[in-house]
Formats: sequence, structure tokens, C-alpha cells
Amino acid sequence: MLFTNLNKIVTTGLLTNNFKAKVSLREKQDRRLRADVESVLSCREWIKSITNNTFDSTRILGIVSVAKGAENYLPYTIPKIIQQISEIGMMADIVIGLNNGFECQSVIERFNLIPNTQVIHLYTGEKLGNNIPAKIFDNAKCEGEFYLLSNVDYQSSQHRIFIVHQKMGEYTAGKIRVLGDIYGSLLLRSIENGWIPPAFLVAFDAESQFLVEQKDTFIEPKSNGLMLMVNKFKNEPEIDILGTRNKFAVYQKSILDGMKVLLPNFSEEIPPLQFFLDAVHGRYIGYQWMPGGGTIGKTDVLISLLVVISQRYPGTRSEDSHLTILAKHAGFIGKIFLDVVSINRTPSLTEMTTGEEQKNAWVEQIFRWNTGYQGLRLCYGVHNIKSIVCDKIPLSIFIDPMKFLKILKGKDKINIKSIFKKVKTLALAFLASQNIKKKSSGNPDILQGSKTKASW
Repeated sequence: MLFTNLNKIVTTGLLTNNFKAKVSLREKQDRRLRADVESVLSCREWIKSITNNTFDSTRILGIVSVAKGAENYLPYTIPKIIQQISEIGMMADIVIGLNNGFECQSVIERFNLIPNTQVIHLYTGEKLGNNIPAKIFDNAKCEGEFYLLSNVDYQSSQHRIFIVHQKMGEYTAGKIRVLGDIYGSLLLRSIENGWIPPAFLVAFDAESQFLVEQKDTFIEPKSNGLMLMVNKFKNEPEIDILGTRNKFAVYQKSILDGMKVLLPNFSEEIPPLQFFLDAVHGRYIGYQWMPGGGTIGKTDVLISLLVVISQRYPGTRSEDSHLTILAKHAGFIGKIFLDVVSINRTPSLTEMTTGEEQKNAWVEQIFRWNTGYQGLRLCYGVHNIKSIVCDKIPLSIFIDPMKFLKILKGKDKINIKSIFKKVKTLALAFLASQNIKKKSSGNPDILQGSKTKASW
């Protein structure tokens, strides 16, 4: 009897302590989220105030961070994006951040051949901390005044490409680090000194293409997805951020104007988990993030979000999900435009990672994203992010299975063979996701502090 009562007291005490710990953690996560949102809103108000809420409606600003391997994509993605912006009747300011000493001179030289385009080389000084934006200069010695963007320095060119050469250093490795230099130094300093930025900003990846795929029929390779997105903003001005629908593709070697490149092969089968993500992204709760490879938004909104993320969370490798979470809680209106896709490279089913221990590359791709999710889960709490990003199967799939089956069908004909193949693919995706979830839960990305690692 005495032992039973003692056991009840101990058990009750442990449960109480566990409950208090959970409540305390939740409150800490909520406070962190509120503080981040307040900083984002404060930054946006500063931008609106200093620009007198005036933005350049003749140009579109594009930002991309690239590293080794980008030389396989940039020769065709950059000219294509500039062409799409021209077709809209606007001009482009494209900022390409070469991360951590990466260079691709032969590719950059080709940019000089793009009609009506001026190429400007910029250089970062020493980065003094992983969350401190480096100063940017117009010379490799990093001497003299900081470089500032201008509304009058267009010369005779319609378009401008800014190549930001980020110096290799202790704190520079990782996409978010060069984005921190671009957003926190180049853009903010220029605004502070009188630059009126374009009204719209496009965030994309090295391999990104903005193409039209209406009602899951077929991708139109010569279509202009950017035009549809800009028109969407004009027709619905209340929108702050507009994301594309993600579209995975396996890439294959090709030759473009005598240069070796990698181009998407839409006829090749993609891995199971990537197949599942394509089907649910933008359509279901928990899969509503604005993709880093294809998001357009009001410039003051996106700058404010990326400045806060890069300076407070220099270890994030999922800046797109991070951005979407803060945008939602800040009250910004965001949507996924289902008729436009941005192409995202995925390894093939047979591709293996390099290194001592070879692994399935497609599994490692999802594992890396899942460790990013785990980091965000610890940072803000599941309760604050589950509508944007999660690692569970959406319940609405089971509530309306016919909708999901229609999505899976796409342009394929329905027969026993095709149904069996898709069911098998989904089963493999489920099994792989369980293994990845188990492995990644113990390896969350560290988002803050000196131990952060933003590269892979």
C-alpha cells in the first residue's frame, strides 16, 4: 500500500514536471516568434518610410545564391529569366551571389553577350561573424567607399547583372551567408542612401525555370511563368508573396552553344518522395511553403524577412520555409500559384552520394530538408509551423481521396498497370519518409550560435 501511494506521488510529480517543461518551452517558442515578427514588421516600416513607400515599377529585382555546380545551370537560366522579364515589358536587376569563393568565369563572360545587359562585378570584404553582413565594394581589393545601387546608373543597358564575389572565409559557407551579405548589406545600405528598389523581387535557385503547367496537364517549355505571376499581382494587389508550385526533375547532360550544361529531363521517373512532394506541395496543409527556387514578392516584404532570418538564424538551410512561417505570422498575404511551376533538380533513383559512405542521393536530399524542418520545429514549435511545413501525411488526402487520385493521375491514362505503379511509388515514399523522420529527429539543424553549419 505504501509502495503504491509512493509510486503515485512520484508518477504524478514526473507528469507535472513534464507538463510544466512543455508549457515553458512553448512559451519560449512563442516569444521568439513574436520577437522575430516584430523585427520583420519594423524593418518593413523602415523601408516604406525611407523610400516614402515609392518603388520602381519599371524593373524586377532577382536574387540567387550559387555555389559549385551552378555553372551547369546558369548559362541558360539567367538569360531565360531576363528574357521573360523583357517579355513582361520590364527590365531586370539580377544579383548573383557567388558563395564562399566560388567562381565560374567562363559562364559570367557569356553574360556579356546577352543583348542590352550590363555586367557589374562586386566584392565582399571580410565577414566578421556568421550573422554579420559583409561590406561590399566595386573592386577586388575592397578599398574605398561601399558600393551602392543607383536608379540612374543604367547607362545604355536595359538590364543589369551584379556578380557578388563573396570572399572565402570562416563564416561564409552556406546559401544563407551570401544572402545575408546581399540583403543586409547591398540592398539595405543602398535603400538607406536613396536607392528606390523595384516593386517586385524574385528569389530563385541556379537551376530555376518559371514555366506554366495548368491543371497538371503538361509543362510548356517555352512558356513565361513569371509573366503570369506578375499579372497575378496586378490583378490581386493585396497579395504580398506568391510562390510557384514545386516541380522536381532529373537533369541530364547536354550542350548549349558549345558549353556543357545540365537540362531537366521531364520524361525520366523521379524518386518516390519527390513524387509525393510534387503532388502535395501548395495543395495541402503542411505543404504550403514558398519555394526558395521560385518565389516572387513585394520587395520591402522579402527584404525584411531575409534580413531578419540571415542575421538571427545564420544556420538555417531552409530559408524558404523559415520565410513562409514568419510571413504568415506577420500577417502578410501569401499564395501558391498552382498554374506556375519552378523546376527543382532531384537526383535520379540510381544516383549515389560521393564520399566514404555512399548513400542514395535522393534520400539524402530529403533528409537534409527534414533536418531543416526539425530545426524550425525546435525554434518555433510544431503548433506555430504545422500549417506551413510538417513531416506527416495530410489528413485531407483521406477525407477527399478522389482529389488526390486526380492529382496523381496528371496527364497519364488510367489503367491497372499505371495505378499499381503509382501505389507502389507511394508505398516506397511512405517507408522512406519514416526512416528519414526517425533519423532526422535526432539531427536537427542548429540555427543559432557559433556551431551553426549552413552548408552541405
